[in-house]
Amino acid sequence: MMPVDERLLSGCVPEVEAALARLGEGERPVLARALVELAEGGKRPLLERIGAGSALALLGDPRIVTRAPRMLLVPGGSFLRGMRLEQAAEVAREYDLPLSWLAKACSQQEVEVDPFEIARFPVTQQEWAEFLAHSDAGERPRGWPSARPERGRENHPVHGVSHDAMLAYCDWLSGETGLRYRLPTEVEWEKAARGPSGCAYPWGERFDPRCANTREAGVGETTPVGVFHAGASPYGALDMAGNVEECTGSLYRLYPGSPVQDPEEGSYVVTRGGCFALDGDLARCDRRHGLPFAPAAGFRLARSRASAAADEASSQPQPSEVNSAREPENRR
Repeated sequence: MMPVDERLLSGCVPEVEAALARLGEGERPVLARALVELAEGGKRPLLERIGAGSALALLGDPRIVTRAPRMLLVPGGSFLRGMRLEQAAEVAREYDLPLSWLAKACSQQEVEVDPFEIARFPVTQQEWAEFLAHSDAGERPRGWPSARPERGRENHPVHGVSHDAMLAYCDWLSGETGLRYRLPTEVEWEKAARGPSGCAYPWGERFDPRCANTREAGVGETTPVGVFHAGASPYGALDMAGNVEECTGSLYRLYPGSPVQDPEEGSYVVTRGGCFALDGDLARCDRRHGLPFAPAAGFRLARSRASAAADEASSQPQPSEVNSAREPENRR
């Protein structure tokens, strides 16, 4: 691995930009690979991993390709959704929370999910900026100084946009690529986060502040995607716990056999995963909340596996259609 100038890990934008300006063109891709290894590796302290991620944002993060987001296959099959009531009571006592908040995730059931694809990262500010530049359907996220994010934050997850704008992004990207992107359903999101065994967190049963950007990590803001690599889900998805909450495509509904009654049922879209400003209990894979209560909510992309297979097949040139163009697909 190419040695990395420690000044590049400082997080000081002018200092990092000055160091990058001295690079030759041939050095830039080599440095980018080294910075990715530092940002996603477990050998450096958290602040240095964040610094490596910030330097990647300024250099141009090769992991972020707007029109070709990296997607991961989640196989079809059953998994344990939700939590048992006794588990909910235990978590409520541990975090001194009303049991009714946890009981929204009850009762635990084995459910079947068709195979699908989930994005490795949540949608980033860089991707959202490109959407704004090429579509009239976008919204400027709250806190952005202009139609571009703050320098050095391009590879942080986007947040502060409406659910309708997230759907518009999926439509735009589907039209740009001819592939059918959408938001994951709530049950898809949970399976992608916890795997078939139904772990409480993407990495296992016990909360670990080293695995997620929640309040316990002490960062106090979003971080570049992927720097909490130890928190990867069983399928390799990163940042599913912490950083920003993630919107699904599902309205909040009580589970069959729920022990609670909730007048807010059906009134909001479910978000999952917790965020930098919230405690680790909300980073549990089974916790359910919503946009009205989310301090920072973003999203990640999904694709139906059947749609993905059809898209891949249709993208192969046919003998009589070598130069034919495909019409964009609608969002599913």
